[in-house]
Amino acid sequence: MNFPRCKTVEKSLPIFLKGENEGVLFIHGYTGSPHDFEYMAKEVNRVGFTVSVPRLPGHGTCGEDFLMTTARDWLRRVFDAYYDLKAICDRVHVVGLSMGGVIALILASQMNPPKLVTLAAATHVFDKRIVLTPLLKLFSKKMPRKSTEKYEDPGIEYLRKEYWSYNWPKQAAELYKLMRLARKSVSKITSDTLVVAAKNDNMVPMKATEFIYNNIRSENKKLLVFEKSGHVLSNDVEKEDVTKAVIEWLKGE
Repeated sequence: MNFPRCKTVEKSLPIFLKGENEGVLFIHGYTGSPHDFEYMAKEVNRVGFTVSVPRLPGHGTCGEDFLMTTARDWLRRVFDAYYDLKAICDRVHVVGLSMGGVIALILASQMNPPKLVTLAAATHVFDKRIVLTPLLKLFSKKMPRKSTEKYEDPGIEYLRKEYWSYNWPKQAAELYKLMRLARKSVSKITSDTLVVAAKNDNMVPMKATEFIYNNIRSENKKLLVFEKSGHVLSNDVEKEDVTKAVIEWLKGE
């Protein structure tokens, strides 16, 4: 089905940056897009890594498109991107933000990448309504919510209007599926894992970070909490420090 009103804004385009024979797959979050990793991806590529930041189906285009996609679509896109990167790189590491962190956990439990980084991975969320979404989606697919913040960048403002100005019970139910699958998958992970959290995160509680750190089987693991950042750690006030920590972990420093 075509949606004439939909478009992919420049900020949402997938990012691919060729580097050496070691790759990093970045996975953005729920209602996010590759722009959340724009700074980090460029910095990681600058130190030699080949970088891929795919756009998850239904993200970065329009709300109608979003409603046509499922957790299966999002997982399939990430696994395809992983295989594409693995075809040209000797080793592929994985970095995931929020829902992308949840998908990264699922991927890591099956593919065992050498290095794994989760940024505010949403295995748990503050909003308890998430458990009701399988029922709520039967009554409403999207609900307007108050959104006062506006952006000067026209591409980001378009994304705000299309995605961040609504609650999405149908799609949140798909996210909930991934959250539950990730919680089951964590105990199978043996990758060297850096678990990163933000103290000012208003979406993902510290409980999620502790759950991941305490339940992965990785012998080499580390937990970092950034004091000033909000949920989108890769694109917030401490993005330089977060990126430095990620690069050090990927390089084994």
